[in-house]
Amino acid sequence: MAFNQLDEIKNKLDIVEVISQYVKLQKAGANYKALCPFHKEKTPSFIVSPTRQIFHCFGCGAGGDIFTFIMKIENLEFKDAVKLLADKAGVKLVYESPEINSQKQKLIEINQQAKEFFKQQLESNKEAKEYLQKRGLKKETIDEFELGFAPDDWRSLIRYLINNKFKPEEILQSGLAISKKEITDTNIKVQEADIYDRFRSRIMFPLQDLNNRTVGFTGRIFQGQNKLKTIKDIETVGKYVNSPQTLIYDKSKILYGLHKTKPYLHQQNSTLIVEGQMDFLMGWQSGLKNIVATSGTSLTAYQLTILKRYNNTLILGFDMDEAGEKAAERSIGLALGKELEVKVLQLSSGKDLADYLLENKEPSRIQQLIENALPIMEFYFSRAKTLGDINNLEGKKLIVSYFLPKVKKLSNALDRAFWLEKLSQYAKIDIQTLEDEIKRINAEPVTIIDENEAENKYSSSLVALEQNRYPLVAERIIAFLIKEPSFKLEVEKYYQYFPEEITGVLNLVLQAKTPEDLSVSNLKQIGLSEEIINKVNELALRADYELEILTEFNIDLQEEMTKQLKCLKQEAIKMKLKNLENDIKKEENNKTNSQHLKELLNQFNQLSKELLD
Repeated sequence: MAFNQLDEIKNKLDIVEVISQYVKLQKAGANYKALCPFHKEKTPSFIVSPTRQIFHCFGCGAGGDIFTFIMKIENLEFKDAVKLLADKAGVKLVYESPEINSQKQKLIEINQQAKEFFKQQLESNKEAKEYLQKRGLKKETIDEFELGFAPDDWRSLIRYLINNKFKPEEILQSGLAISKKEITDTNIKVQEADIYDRFRSRIMFPLQDLNNRTVGFTGRIFQGQNKLKTIKDIETVGKYVNSPQTLIYDKSKILYGLHKTKPYLHQQNSTLIVEGQMDFLMGWQSGLKNIVATSGTSLTAYQLTILKRYNNTLILGFDMDEAGEKAAERSIGLALGKELEVKVLQLSSGKDLADYLLENKEPSRIQQLIENALPIMEFYFSRAKTLGDINNLEGKKLIVSYFLPKVKKLSNALDRAFWLEKLSQYAKIDIQTLEDEIKRINAEPVTIIDENEAENKYSSSLVALEQNRYPLVAERIIAFLIKEPSFKLEVEKYYQYFPEEITGVLNLVLQAKTPEDLSVSNLKQIGLSEEIINKVNELALRADYELEILTEFNIDLQEEMTKQLKCLKQEAIKMKLKNLENDIKKEENNKTNSQHLKELLNQFNQLSKELLD
């Protein structure tokens, strides 16, 4: 199977939508609940997380990702479940040879090494660092997003990569180099002298996929003291240059920064979309965490499908002058077709978000900017009213010819009726005439996604602890810790009482500094096993589930954590006492070592006292 096809299927399909075709889901905070389809129960304990794209039943223990669910519900083997979901996602499965998969892995390694090279070059280039600081970027932001610099040299990166044991033909395939001559035969061995660096004298922005793998770069021209003198010069070399399409990079599928911001997109219920890396970085730095950037103003259907997974509101931070609106029009039509709510950020004329934030740093001003975003149809209607005079026929034609196609693209009939009525009243044109006219307009076909989401409220009971309480109590404490890191110091005092088999996950959670540290993409990047990643996902889901129950029964989280820690200590001591009891019985039966028996009895008595403390 192709290197990234499983990821592509996951990216195109929302686990909530897939599971809702089999199970009636009900909204429960950030997640969804249902009666488990895999065992009989009266109280819902089956939870689906749209953020982590997993499910888990806290009654029977079933859990996993979208593939696991289909395998279990349809009683299918893995490959058949993949085929079924691929058909749903419209992904044509391609079964690749091990050689192709190996080649793709090699390209990721090359990009990773190139990123390190560019970072080193920026660190030693005072002028480039000063430029970024003048643009408003702090060192922490530059470091967090691993910005770099490509020196003004024809082969500096190539030499670096070759010294790191990569072959010239591999560097060429990565898109980081350009060939002097056309190479049509992939079997021909490429020589170092045949290629040169694609990126030269540029600020470098690494591009990551959803799993935080570096798959390409964007380079912004930076000439330093040897600045390009005219706009024509800049147009000749290109102000921005992107990696070309490769085996691992597809421009239509990547949104800059999404690997970092996806946890916030769901929390804040809207996504701010800006054009370019600088707008993104200044926004992120200013506290706008629900933000992504495009390369240009065009959003693809694939990207919109990904964004819809997190929330239903898009706020466009593009320059929406006449040219900008035209460039964004198809993307807006696609978004409206998917029944996404679209708004427009109202910036001063001629300013992009980066410039605005450089001048306006107060959090209240920035928040107000987002709150005042104009719904797209209001934006269109306001613009329509400036295009012509409603007191003459030509003016009315200009207004109607601009606005009616926008109304046509609305997939919701009530929305269309509302805006037709508003246009009718403003332009003083009979609504039937407008309805007749709109039927004659050829609108682009729209894709409507049925969100089949139930909003019913229901009550729930606390999770019943099973016979083996010890590991369950430990997991419950770690789950609370994921949601409330302020418990770290308290939990560390009880470290010795945690089961050994879960201390790996406990250490991971204790060391996490931000929610992003425990995201799936970050856990994969640092090379953790699937078993550990799955356990963190399960515990994060358990935390949401448990907190909802605590809230429903008006139980204070601090009191519950204290209670659970005491319970953990008791269960740990009971386990030790049970083991000691078995050892004592063996010694009593053997009657060989009275001193060892005395030591065991002494340990038993000490632990018994500790249990009563």
